Amino acid sequence: MYKIIITIFISLSIIFSQQNEKLINTCGKSLSYQNQTIGVSTLSEMQEKIDIFYYNIDISIDIELEQISGNVLLSGSVGLDQPDSIELNLSNSMIVDSIFVDNILSVFMHNDNKIKIPSPESTSPEGYDFNVQIFYHGQPTSTGFGSFNFDTYNGIPHLWTLSEPYGARDWWPCKDDPSDKADSVEISITLQEDQIVVSNGLLIQEVSVGNNLKKYTWFESYPISTYLVSITSYPYTVWHDEYIGLNGDTLPLDFYVYPDHYEMVRDNYLLTKDMMKVFAEKFGEYPFMNEKYGHAEFGRGGGMEHQTISSMGGYSEWLIAHELGHQWWGDLITCSDFHHIWLNEGFARFSEAIWIEASNGPDAYKNYWSNHTYYGSGTIYVEDPSTTSQIFNGNLTYNKAGWVVHMLRGILGDSLFFEALQSYAYNDSLAYDAATTENFKVVCEDVSGLELDSFFEQWIYGEFYPKYSLAWNTNNENQLQINISQIQNWQFFDMPIEIAVFTDLDTFRLKVDNYGLSQDYFINSVNGVVQRVELDPENWILKEVQYLTTDNQIPVNSDLIMYPAFPNPFNPVVNVNYFIPEVVGQFQSRIFIYNLNGALVKELDPIQSYPGLNKISWDASGQASGVYFLRVKAKSKSYTQKIQLIK
Repeated sequence: MYKIIITIFISLSIIFSQQNEKLINTCGKSLSYQNQTIGVSTLSEMQEKIDIFYYNIDISIDIELEQISGNVLLSGSVGLDQPDSIELNLSNSMIVDSIFVDNILSVFMHNDNKIKIPSPESTSPEGYDFNVQIFYHGQPTSTGFGSFNFDTYNGIPHLWTLSEPYGARDWWPCKDDPSDKADSVEISITLQEDQIVVSNGLLIQEVSVGNNLKKYTWFESYPISTYLVSITSYPYTVWHDEYIGLNGDTLPLDFYVYPDHYEMVRDNYLLTKDMMKVFAEKFGEYPFMNEKYGHAEFGRGGGMEHQTISSMGGYSEWLIAHELGHQWWGDLITCSDFHHIWLNEGFARFSEAIWIEASNGPDAYKNYWSNHTYYGSGTIYVEDPSTTSQIFNGNLTYNKAGWVVHMLRGILGDSLFFEALQSYAYNDSLAYDAATTENFKVVCEDVSGLELDSFFEQWIYGEFYPKYSLAWNTNNENQLQINISQIQNWQFFDMPIEIAVFTDLDTFRLKVDNYGLSQDYFINSVNGVVQRVELDPENWILKEVQYLTTDNQIPVNSDLIMYPAFPNPFNPVVNVNYFIPEVVGQFQSRIFIYNLNGALVKELDPIQSYPGLNKISWDASGQASGVYFLRVKAKSKSYTQKIQLIK
């Protein structure tokens, strides 16, 4: 292979290099969320001050009356910042009979789906531990995807739970937020003895208690979020397999299936151990090796990644791989709140592709991503995680988020990428805990040595994708000129792009850093006559590409372009860059700030704008935290984007 010399010429000066500032730049560190709070917690002020480290759930289930009764004992602690009350989540549909705090009967309030219990008196300013036992009963409601279900299959009673995102509170009192994992959970269920009860962790007791009832007790010894606590029951057919771990340890694989489904699901279920081996090699060892993994069929389509025992409403390979992938991405490390749910679902989508690659080869992997593209609007970061449709958006939370993981693999390369995944999965401060997008970004930066602010800003917090056009020509000195332009009407993307050059004598590839409106790349001493040039031939980037005709006309963007506000969220100053095409000429821009109700908060003084890159800033000192809309008007053009002030 001959030596390639690359010279980069920026044909339009729109590199955002205002002193050291660069709007979209993987090599610069100007857009940082390191010291900012992203998103709003679902927790109350009092709940943020308590840490729950143990639950003991002990309930009896009356299938005929569709009621549950029993008690939950929880242990927790508070630190220096001590709450006035211990607040727990429990649906108003459940009736609280009594509450004991440290074995003493306590008063309480139960309204707005919360239990408020006066904090025990403490003489220690450093904090204290507490125990709360809540006796309750009632008919649980089902919210979200169906948090607690009295169901039937073939006319036989069938119970199942699916508490994601906020449904644990529908059937047991808890601090119902993914950020606070209990160190362990014990789950005891009493019901008719013909039912087989399945739950998290290991079965530690199965005992008849009379009156045709049986009590099952399961114990989950690993930290677990409330929405991952699960029970299913049915007269299942039970069968077993095993996985041999990377160090030779044996893990039981337990499958609970409807009796008439055994032959139907068996072959694909037998693939589970092969998938585990693939994932263990890529992600690190299965995270719950001291317990089990398995499937329990339940009465909903799709699946749910309950820790150590996925609930399955299907048996396809991709579904098995998806829910198994969640044992790392969602269960071992859980999103700290549902703003960052892509860390669960996007990674599980990527796990499907990893299995397809391992079982069917690299071309199948590429085809997988070609079949899971999304080019529409919306951010992967869930701005308003109040409904299941917003949290679990198939296009954003799953497909585009999976593409982000795939693109990161392309940027880092396999060696660094999978090292980063394993470092993230088994990070000392993140493993068996909760994480944000920023946590993941920092791990990737530490492993790779790259600065990835703009990658996450443009793909997680920004919208859409790049539209590239590519033109090329050669001169008499065998120098190849390649022009790449971004022709979209939204943010520019800063991405490393692989270019494949095909000549009559050779084929070679090079990687260029692309950003801004239009860039030229020069390659000297090309070997042979160039026949064609391809952009991103391995499809590492979610994009569209326009290859220009033989006259190589480079497109000129004649539209006003408004780029994403930065930083966003912000406190107290936010900046917006916008591009004025030369054909427009000089004119005055007008900038308006509106609040969430549509009321005008601020109209900035008219700004004299010039062709090229322009910048505006808003100092929101004195304004309340919240969502605002920033609108730029220039001649007949008007662009609006959402910004968030967090103090």
